[in-house]
Amino acid sequence: MSHVLNFLVSSSSCSPTTFATSKRPAFPVSAVRSRLPVKTFLRTPIVIASASENGSGVIRSSATQVHDTYNAVADFEVDAVTEAELKENGFRSTRRTKLICTIGPATCGIEQLEALAVGGMNVARINMCHGTREWHRMVIERVRRLNEEKGFAVAIMMDTEGSEIHMGDLGGASSAKAEDGEIWTFTVRAFDSPIPRHTINVNYDGFAEDVKVGDELLIDGGMVRFEVIQKIGPDVKCLCTDPGLLLPRANLTFWRDAKLVSERNAMLPTISSKDWLDIDFGIAEGVDFIAISFVKSAEVIKHLKSYIKAHSPNSDIAVIAKIESIDSLKNLEEIIQASDGAMVARGDLGAQIPLEQVPSEQQRIVQLCRQLNKPVIVASQLLESMIEYPIPTRAEVADISEAVRQRGDALMLSGESAMGQYPEKALSVLRSASLRIERSWREQKHHEVIELPSIASSFTGSISEEICNSAAKMANNLEVDALFVYTKNGHMASLLSRCRPDCPIFAFTTTTSVRRRLNLQWGLTPFRLSFSNDMESNLNKTFSLLKARGMVRSGDLIIAVSDMLQSVQVMNVP
Repeated sequence: MSHVLNFLVSSSSCSPTTFATSKRPAFPVSAVRSRLPVKTFLRTPIVIASASENGSGVIRSSATQVHDTYNAVADFEVDAVTEAELKENGFRSTRRTKLICTIGPATCGIEQLEALAVGGMNVARINMCHGTREWHRMVIERVRRLNEEKGFAVAIMMDTEGSEIHMGDLGGASSAKAEDGEIWTFTVRAFDSPIPRHTINVNYDGFAEDVKVGDELLIDGGMVRFEVIQKIGPDVKCLCTDPGLLLPRANLTFWRDAKLVSERNAMLPTISSKDWLDIDFGIAEGVDFIAISFVKSAEVIKHLKSYIKAHSPNSDIAVIAKIESIDSLKNLEEIIQASDGAMVARGDLGAQIPLEQVPSEQQRIVQLCRQLNKPVIVASQLLESMIEYPIPTRAEVADISEAVRQRGDALMLSGESAMGQYPEKALSVLRSASLRIERSWREQKHHEVIELPSIASSFTGSISEEICNSAAKMANNLEVDALFVYTKNGHMASLLSRCRPDCPIFAFTTTTSVRRRLNLQWGLTPFRLSFSNDMESNLNKTFSLLKARGMVRSGDLIIAVSDMLQSVQVMNVP
């Protein structure tokens, strides 16, 4: 008899207080690793069960098994980078924190995109503030082609521009440098001819009337600062007080008497007419995530999700709320609850609240997303110096390390990868810093004791939560090599990710789009695999495929869970 710890839970056959357990010999859980024989789960001959067998577990001849194994490979997709890491270093080498790269002129080529994918990019972000839709379509097509040809699972995130006050496109220039003491003109005038030197268009018609002499203008969250010194009709003359690099369509805020002037921003819609056209484009292109800028309320998120469902009923596009304004912070919990994830956009947020408050707000947002089981991205200025220099500052590395310690799901590069001189090096810094901090955490055995609130809305959902919480705790106590989760919609995988176990989580799903979407969440290594409702057949098939590719070894201890049968199993790889 196979010695497998097997808890099967079914809401249809169990009372609310009763779990049905298998009638296998009982033994202490602490003895699982030492007492499980190596070949306990798989029987001879190997069963390769496909979804069409409906879990019947038909025993095939050896020749048929070999043929089916080759057929099964076609139904099995794994990230090429993860596969190489697993072969070289084993389960525990995998990075848990996910990495996002903004794609721009420096990284839009097919070779550059492949280099980023090889370097660990999990999500490619396209920023609708810049570039044409044709250009963005080209980037999406290239990423999709890399996924198909090279076996990557890079997801696409489309980031809307938002309707806050921002600069124009700098007359087509990729950037402009503002030096200390220079006089620049901010204007609402349109120019038929090339824009005059040291002149910046502003998208808000009432700008010249609303600002006052003495106001302070902050560009791109404070990367460049100006002081208003004169108003002449539609033109506002400003003195550069903090020099820096001006980027096209950068956000602009103005302060008076050390307070943010936000009344006019509050009158602008969260989703502009241009944003709706961009959203239509994203739906048509089948992006995986749409990030909404300057979210003020949960109603905006709900409205967008209804719009996506109406225009693409079969799509599973996730909506990410960007937290970058005072209004976002006022309605934080409602916004995160309504969304599919959140982004801590620290640059623009730091332009609306005192700088010293940004770290504590970042931690609050990360913790709240964790509690509500929503992936969270820490973004903006992670490696700002690497736009121009090949190595980061020590403070930037410390900042990255803190975000990893807070257990955020993902870190995001913006200008560093879009238009910086060293995009691959910047990604390498993110990757190596994340790995080092994660390894240190595991070596010190900092098992988290955080009490996560229940988020289930049904009894079945509560069962799934309890299973995942228990599986993660067992994984830490038994020091298993990996957690396997078989999930069709990704929910149970996200519940395991929420627990932040020490070991990696292998998430097997039947849908390519779900696989890409799971690539944003902490600790998940997503695979696409055709499977049935028969857990034993699924595990047989998984072990066979993973061993054939050198990704697991005999004797590895794993815990497997499933959202089809709501089960937990502990076993050695044969």
